[in-house]
Amino acid sequence: MDLFTWLALTNYGAAFLITTAFACAYLSRTMYMPYHEIAVGRSWSEVDPPMQLLLLALIKVVGATSLALSVGGYFQLYLLLSREWALVVLFVFQGYCLIAIAPPIVVAMYVRRKSNAHPPIVSGYFALLLTLTGFMFAWLSGRFS
Repeated sequence: MDLFTWLALTNYGAAFLITTAFACAYLSRTMYMPYHEIAVGRSWSEVDPPMQLLLLALIKVVGATSLALSVGGYFQLYLLLSREWALVVLFVFQGYCLIAIAPPIVVAMYVRRKSNAHPPIVSGYFALLLTLTGFMFAWLSGRFS
């Protein structure tokens, strides 16, 4: 494996590792996150039990979806770097990465604008940056024509 392919694999893999960590954090929750409390303006104990059930279900759906996107990304990354492809395949994979990583950033920015809460955005930007550098390294590897 040449240096650029290795760097692409490392960057994309790290981006999906961040997404996997986000997914695990959400899947393991038994209450909402501290920044959710600030956005809602009520502590978890002040939320009615039926609403707690609904909110926790939504949090777990977000976590499960993020995990599915990460696992799909890992599989696609393996296929992408296991042989040579047309350049369009690299662009499609990068599109998948943007679809998988950008929405949580956009939602977190929306919550930040509309409330005093400060959801984590830096890790999302970092994951996005990793996919863009991974794309650059994959392109430079010469595996895509």
